[in-house]
Amino acid sequence: MKFILAITLALASSAVAFVPVSTPFGVPTSLDAKHVQKKAAKKHAHNRPRKSRPSDINRKPVVYPSFEKPSEYTISDAVAAPVTKKSE
Repeated sequence: MKFILAITLALASSAVAFVPVSTPFGVPTSLDAKHVQKKAAKKHAHNRPRKSRPSDINRKPVVYPSFEKPSEYTISDAVAAPVTKKSE
């Protein structure tokens, strides 16, 4: 009988660790988040390398040569040739 009582007391005392603690503020859940984390693009922008050297800070933007986009279609005055299927 004493052995069963001792086991019951041991289990009851260890089960107290899993019972949620009541707070005086009345919030039953645990709010562990203290600061908002930066997500994706904001984090990469925050962690990017900084321009610390004067040569980097005073660098001029690159001037690329002008580019003319080629025309996508050429208009021809010639008569269109009919397209035929090759027989194999």
